[in-house]
Amino acid sequence: MPHMFYGVSGMKIWCISRRYCLLAIFSFLVPIGFILSQLIAGQSGGKTIVIDAGHGGVDTGANRPGVLEKDINLAIALAVRDILRSHGFNVVLTRDADTELSGSCDNDKVRGRYRRDLSARVEAVAKSGADLFVSIHANVSSAATRRGIECYFAPSGGSKNLALAIEEQLVLVAPISQRAKAGNFFVLRRSQVPAVLIEAGFITNQEERALLENPKYQRKLAEAISKGILKYYMVDL
Repeated sequence: MPHMFYGVSGMKIWCISRRYCLLAIFSFLVPIGFILSQLIAGQSGGKTIVIDAGHGGVDTGANRPGVLEKDINLAIALAVRDILRSHGFNVVLTRDADTELSGSCDNDKVRGRYRRDLSARVEAVAKSGADLFVSIHANVSSAATRRGIECYFAPSGGSKNLALAIEEQLVLVAPISQRAKAGNFFVLRRSQVPAVLIEAGFITNQEERALLENPKYQRKLAEAISKGILKYYMVDL
């Protein structure tokens, strides 16, 4: 027997079963959820963004004892993915695990593991029909005191504005080593969409290395990168 709830309105007594209460609540919440999902999707405009965690697998990237760039890159990239997806963006990762990408390259004319790995990252843009490409790295320097974030942009239209929007948010988290500038990196040169490469800090700087290994700091960097992308699209965070 269903549980009964009693309410009094004037002289009338209404008996409503729990089943009908739940149906009424469900019928009310479903359209609200649909409306909210449409608002979120509308903000992102259905954009697809490729987030590239630099290096991976046998390619550790820059390293110091116990610290591998590839791990830092991936941690930040995964956090950026989650934040952007929560705002309705379609996010494609070039890698979501510790792996290199040479085997994913579709161009048989490209030779060598390193070049095939880089080509696969560029191919991810075309395969996904992406609107943006953001590559995440950590930096090194022969000067142990050097620190700060660097943003490089592709020559393609919109890349500079994207880099400046991201840099504007990153500078609130950490100092910048230099202003955003054009970069002569393979993944930027070959990009057909606005593209940025971010050096999130110097692992050769002891203090900054400790920060880059810290999950809370990685999250701050991811939030700043995501905010920059949202600002680029003029979407409120």
